[in-house]
Amino acid sequence: MGSAPGKLHVRLAADAASVSGARRFVVDGLSAWGDTRFVDAAELVASELTTNAALHARADFIYVTLERRTTCVRVSVEDDGPLGADVVQARTQAGGDASGWTELDATGRGMAIVGMVAGCWGVDETARGKQVWAELVDPDDALHSFGEPLRTRPTTGSLASDQLPPGWVMVRLAQCPVALSLQQDRHLDELVRELQLLSVDEGSGQSVALADEIRGLLVSPTHARLTGRRAAERAREQGKEVVDVDMAMPREFSELIVQLQEAVTRADQLCKDGQLLTLASPPDVQELRAWMTHEIVAQATCGAPPIPWAEWQGKATSASIGRP
Repeated sequence: MGSAPGKLHVRLAADAASVSGARRFVVDGLSAWGDTRFVDAAELVASELTTNAALHARADFIYVTLERRTTCVRVSVEDDGPLGADVVQARTQAGGDASGWTELDATGRGMAIVGMVAGCWGVDETARGKQVWAELVDPDDALHSFGEPLRTRPTTGSLASDQLPPGWVMVRLAQCPVALSLQQDRHLDELVRELQLLSVDEGSGQSVALADEIRGLLVSPTHARLTGRRAAERAREQGKEVVDVDMAMPREFSELIVQLQEAVTRADQLCKDGQLLTLASPPDVQELRAWMTHEIVAQATCGAPPIPWAEWQGKATSASIGRP
């Protein structure tokens, strides 16, 4: 390949909604390296591997790595689920015949696709769980042999922190209150659900338009939101009251977060006016969303350091006391 090696890494929630984030991650990474030959194949491999891990690994998180080596591009997806590497089996059809795919489960079809586009692929046992990987090479590259059999090996290698493509940022919600965070997430789900029902039932034009707006705004940042939710859920299981929530996202998502905050504020007003059955966000949830929005925008656009939730509350209280 003749290009300098490089490695990018991101943590995502083990959820099907994270697949689009994984695809965007590998496309942005390869584009930044100026190595677009493998974009389509890498996007396909990332999609299949993250889908399999999200749906079948019983994991909390998946860890996507994009690596440019001297002879190939390697895409790998690690999960922290309890199922071992032996559950991943090659399910390709002889001669590339796809006629029998209807009899295979989704994992089998996915790995058959990966086997068709990858020079070789395999699965490793890791300290966290397992990692499935695929290497993409030029068909004429004599250093690789297509169709190399699945191999399983233990490895302890894990990247300590996310290494992101240009244009991506890591946002930290420092010392985020676990219970309140999950409460605001549930409230948003309830709000979206009711707005969607109104849309189906042809409710008021205002509600229908707002439902479409919020639904559209939630599509792109879904992988970041779910990663934050999963971190809070894990912290709750561990009995923690606060947790640092790290979310990787393209920088432009901060604009969508501002628009989402404005749309949710308008939806809260519909709740207060009695046009929706869902209760309006309580003051502490409204304040938490304001803090989250501020933190995402400030860190993503200005590189500002995180302001912990308790410190934000203290500043808000001081400002309130100082008002005439």
